[in-house]
Amino acid sequence: MHEITQAVNEGHCWVCDAGGVVAGYATLHYQFFSNPFLGLLITGADFRRQGIGSALVNAIEQTLPKPGKLFTSTNESNQPMQALLHKAGFRPTGRVEGLDDGDPEIFYLKILS
Repeated sequence: MHEITQAVNEGHCWVCDAGGVVAGYATLHYQFFSNPFLGLLITGADFRRQGIGSALVNAIEQTLPKPGKLFTSTNESNQPMQALLHKAGFRPTGRVEGLDDGDPEIFYLKILS
């Protein structure tokens, strides 16, 4: 919860409103070796597979300087997020074991041009 509050306070939280209902949100921070990092990307269960996640990623990208980089990560088990990232032009750039037992974290990078 602290990450969301901090992102809102810093103006680094994007929200998708669907008729007065929060359909999804995304946060950005710069604590990953001072690089922009998509920290959270959440889409409500009733709103998945409607392009909301992609729209949030695109909205964040539009605020970042070009050329530049955008990093993010997701668990190896999160196939929907991996598909979204691949479609959005991210590529895997590394993995970390041990954050979630038996479910490595896969890191992704998108070069912004």
